[in-house]
Amino acid sequence: MPSPPNGRTDAAPGWQRRVGPLLERGADTIGPVLFASAMILVAVSMYAAAASVAARGWTGDAASWIQAAGSIAAIVGAAWIARSEAARARRDRRRQYEEAAGHVRFVIAQAQFESQIVAADLVNRSVAITPADVRDWRMRMLTSSSSLAAFAARTDHIHPMVSHVIANARVLTDDMLARLEEVASLVDGGGQPDEDMKGSLVGPHHALAELLQLYDRRMEGIQNALDQSGGSLPISSWRN
Repeated sequence: MPSPPNGRTDAAPGWQRRVGPLLERGADTIGPVLFASAMILVAVSMYAAAASVAARGWTGDAASWIQAAGSIAAIVGAAWIARSEAARARRDRRRQYEEAAGHVRFVIAQAQFESQIVAADLVNRSVAITPADVRDWRMRMLTSSSSLAAFAARTDHIHPMVSHVIANARVLTDDMLARLEEVASLVDGGGQPDEDMKGSLVGPHHALAELLQLYDRRMEGIQNALDQSGGSLPISSWRN
């Protein structure tokens, strides 16, 4: 029997897919319920202590009730602090990831801008291309490629999509660099690029613009998923 596209043969049955979200929502509900129950126990313990003091004065029973109330309150307080710290850590981590994703977008947008400058300078000119022109174009695209390479080396992106888009953008810029090498050789030999070669240098800036739009749409989807899941991506619910 052939394996499914994700390489697994243990695809979850329908009932698990239906019950899973219910269990997740139930887990989110348990915390407030336990907190309310603990507060009720604290109130009952304090009432019992007050009743004991009123009836028999300060005795061992009253002290026991006070101690029980304090213990419950301490446990609840510790759990509440841990929950709050975890939520704050998720918010901080998300903010850092989103800042890094914004930096990636800037680098891709800059690569698109530089490639557009090269394309416009190549097409909208009335004089022959010189080696200095090609050198300037290569420096622009080499800077963009180096910036993309720096972000491609990172492994702490918010989602694999970011790495995928960076790799795609770098392929486009490196391809443009290779084309510019061909132009440099041609110009050094006294020639000029034909229309086909010019077209191959104009294409990447359109592709990078489309890549930016794709990046924005996917980041919007990731942010929506984070909003709906309380700051963490719902990996358990992903399907290929």
